[in-house]
Amino acid sequence: MPISPFKTWLCIILPLFFLVFLSTQPSFAQTPSLSDREERLRRDRQEAAERKERQQRVDVFWQDTPSQEQDTSLPEESLMFPIRTILLEGDRVEKFPWVKDFLAPYHNRSMGRQGIQLIVKRLNNVFIDKGYITSRIFIPEQDLSGGTLRLLLVPGTIRTIRFSDSYAGNWHTAFPTGPGRLLNLRDIEQGLEQMKRIPSQDVTMQLVPGDQPGQSGILLTAKEAKPWKLVYSLDDSGSRSTGKLQSSFTFSYDNLWRINDLFHIAVNHDAEPDSARRGTKGNSIYYSFPYGNSTFTFTAGENSYHQTVAGSSQTFVSSGESENLDFKLSQLLSRDQTSKTHLELRTVRSLSKSYIDDTEILLQRKKTTAFEWALSRSETTGGVSIDIRVANKRGVPWFGAQDEQDASTPEAPNPRYSLWTFRSSIAAPLTVFSQPVRYSLTLYGQTTNDSLYGSEHFSIGNRYTVRGFDGEQTLAAECGWYLQNELAVPLKIGPELYLGLDYGQVQGPAVQYLAGNSLAGSVLGLRGAALGAHYDLFAGWPLSKPKEFETAHTTYGFQLVYQL
Repeated sequence: MPISPFKTWLCIILPLFFLVFLSTQPSFAQTPSLSDREERLRRDRQEAAERKERQQRVDVFWQDTPSQEQDTSLPEESLMFPIRTILLEGDRVEKFPWVKDFLAPYHNRSMGRQGIQLIVKRLNNVFIDKGYITSRIFIPEQDLSGGTLRLLLVPGTIRTIRFSDSYAGNWHTAFPTGPGRLLNLRDIEQGLEQMKRIPSQDVTMQLVPGDQPGQSGILLTAKEAKPWKLVYSLDDSGSRSTGKLQSSFTFSYDNLWRINDLFHIAVNHDAEPDSARRGTKGNSIYYSFPYGNSTFTFTAGENSYHQTVAGSSQTFVSSGESENLDFKLSQLLSRDQTSKTHLELRTVRSLSKSYIDDTEILLQRKKTTAFEWALSRSETTGGVSIDIRVANKRGVPWFGAQDEQDASTPEAPNPRYSLWTFRSSIAAPLTVFSQPVRYSLTLYGQTTNDSLYGSEHFSIGNRYTVRGFDGEQTLAAECGWYLQNELAVPLKIGPELYLGLDYGQVQGPAVQYLAGNSLAGSVLGLRGAALGAHYDLFAGWPLSKPKEFETAHTTYGFQLVYQL
C-alpha cells in the first residue's frame, strides 16, 4: 500500500516548518576550543552510529494494512426488524469501549438476517485490525421484537507462553502481556522485537489452541548463535591535530543475565605512529535491557586527547579529558500494523577538563547535566520507511551540575539552556533504468534561543554531516541543519555503490566569526564485505563553500570492520 499524499506532504512540511525556527538566534558566540571540536566530532560519530543502528533494527509487523472500511450501508431484505439498540455482551466487554462508537451508526435502523451478519463481519474485521485476532463476535439466539439486538463477545485470551524446547530463554522481560491476558497481536509483535534485538537470538512464534473457547497458547521457537563477539574497526575519521587514524575494539555479550539484555565494552585509540606527540583514547560501557513496552539503556564513557604544539619560544602539550554518563528510557506509546510511536526520556551527565602541559585551564572546566525528552514515530509501508523524531534538551541542576548563568554576564553560556532538535529520515526502494536502487534522505537540525557551550554548537563539514569535506575545518554555530541524500545501487559482484549529495547551514551569532554559513558536498563510495571484513571506501568533493573555508579538493576516506 503506497503512503498517502497527506503523509508525504507531512514529511516535507514538518522539516520546512522546523527550519523556520532557526531564524531565532541567541546573542553570544564562543571561541571554539580543541576540546569543543573533539566533543562535537564524538557526538557526530555517535549520531551516525545510532542512525546506522536504527536502519538495521528488526521490525515485526505481521498484519496487512487496515481494511479502513467505512461503509455502514445494509442490504434490503424481505424480512427486516426495526432495531433501536445494539448491545455487546460477554466477558471483558469493558476492555473494548470503542465498540459503542462503532455500533452507533446502526442504531434505529431496520435490518434483516444478512444485514446483521454483515454488521458482525465488519465488527470482527475491526477487532482483527486492532490486533485482537482470536476474539470473535457471535449472534446468540434471541427475540428481536423488542427492538434490541444482542451480540456476544468471546474474547481471545492467552493460555500459556512457552518455548517449544528446553531453550533457556526468557520471554517475561520481552512481552508486555502474559497468560490470562487478552491476546493482541501488537503485544506479540512487541515481544518478538524485544527478543530479536539480541543479534545472536532469533525467535519465531506459533499460535496453538488452548483448552477453553477463545484461549490460545503462544509457542516460541528460538535459535541461538554464539553469544559473544569481538569487533575491530579502523578508519580515518579523526583529525590531523589529534590523530587521523582511529581504531577500536568492542567486546559484546548477548543475553548476559538471560533477560534479553545487551552488553558492550569498547576501547578506542588513535592508530598514528607518533602517538606520543598527538592522539586520542577512550573507553565505554553499554548495557540495555527490555521490560515489555519499555527499554532501559545505560552508557558510560571517558575520552581524552593530547596534542604537542610548537610555539615561537617553547613547545607545550594541549590536552583534555571528558566523562559521560547516559541513562535512557524508551517507552512504546502505541503501535499498529505499520507504525510505532515512542517516548524517550534521557539524562546525560558530562564533565570535561582542558590542560596546558599539566596545568588545568579552570575557565574551560564544564560539569553539566542535561535532561531530554523526545517523541519519535516510525512507519513502514510498501517498502518505504519513515522516521521522525522531535526532542527538547534542557540543562538541569542535577548531580552536582555547575551553577546557573551569571546574571551580570548574560552573554556567557547558559548551563540551563533549552535546545530543540529534529530528525527525519526516509528510505525507499526505487527503479532507475530497470536497475533497483535504494534512496535515503536524512534531515537533522537544532535550534535554541540560549547561549550554548561550544561543545553544544551545531557543526557541518565532515563525513557524518555534510560529506565531501575533510573535516579539518568545520562550520559551527548555535543553530543549524543539514540534509543528506543518497542513492545506493547493488552491484552484481556483491558490494554496493552509493552516491551522496548533501547540504547544510549554520545560524546564530557565532556565524559572524566564521568564513560563511553554508556548505554543499558530494560523495561517491563503495561498501560491502570481503574476507570476513566489512568495508566502506569513498571519495568526496566540495560543491559549494565559503571562499576562505579550507578543505581538500578531493577527500578520501575508509572504514574497515572485522568481527570474530
